[in-house]
Amino acid sequence: MIGDRSYRQEAKSAKRAKPNNLLRASRERTLGVLRALGLLAVILVSSAARAENVTVGLFAPTSPFPSTSARVELATKLAEAIGKALGGTASGKVFARASDFASAVKKGDVQVALVDAPYLAGAGGGYTVIAAAVRGGATEHRWQLVARGGEKLADLKGKRVLVPSIGGRESELVLNVLLGGEVAKDYFGKIEPAPDTASTLAALGLGKADAAVVPAGVELPANVVTVLALPAVQGPVLVAYGSVTPAQRSAIAGAVASFQGDATVAGFKPAGADAIQQVARRFSVPVKRGPLAVPAVRLLVGDLVDGRTFQIERTPVTSFAIAPVPVVPVVPVVPVRDR
Repeated sequence: MIGDRSYRQEAKSAKRAKPNNLLRASRERTLGVLRALGLLAVILVSSAARAENVTVGLFAPTSPFPSTSARVELATKLAEAIGKALGGTASGKVFARASDFASAVKKGDVQVALVDAPYLAGAGGGYTVIAAAVRGGATEHRWQLVARGGEKLADLKGKRVLVPSIGGRESELVLNVLLGGEVAKDYFGKIEPAPDTASTLAALGLGKADAAVVPAGVELPANVVTVLALPAVQGPVLVAYGSVTPAQRSAIAGAVASFQGDATVAGFKPAGADAIQQVARRFSVPVKRGPLAVPAVRLLVGDLVDGRTFQIERTPVTSFAIAPVPVVPVVPVVPVRDR
């Protein structure tokens, strides 16, 4: 009886525990689903936050924007296109000084930027070139040496020259990249940076400098003439920094392919690292050596025998024979016997 009673009690306890186990399992499944949904929400929110927090920088002092407001307008329009391509929004920010731009990039405050190629060639850094800006149908643009009060290069010896800032390597830009090392380092009195192309021309027009080096195709102040046409240099390029993924770079490239900007940056063309490497190589002028006279090494048989007479003299055959050695007769010796 006792065993039966114990068995019945255990059975009742098992029946009561079974619903509890089912309820516990159901709660765990519900919690698991909620956790998964919460994780998905966090991922979606963080992705949206990354897209909304993208900052598109603009540091292109050499680009001939007519004013600062034109730069801001271009940066804003470019940021809108890039933000849309990344599935969110982005903000544009214009940088006037190289140090401010470099600091923002180092802190990770700028993820995408339109930057002067000479600056990138001189400063280096971890970036990926996405596209090259187009102006006047081209991505490379000629420069010019302009001056007031002088029409020849010789008139500018010892004079003060202004050039748009590229972050501290303005002298190398002028002397090596643009003049190819053909002018001595001390030819000009000073080579000084100005904030941008518009500021460079304004200072020259006010007589604060004797000459300036600026991109071609810009409107020159009164009494300023072009002294020397200079070679073309790669224009600004659109780059992405470390936090931008390859998929995002591809999306940005697709978006800027149809971008329509202004007269200074009309659009973009695909480009790679070679666009910057070509400029970087020009910062160092190759060592020049004197001309080397190399004689012609091609010789023909006719050149060797022309005008010469060749004759082989006959040699008597006897000269090749050796005279015989004379033979001395041998007299036999007869022994003498004693008598």
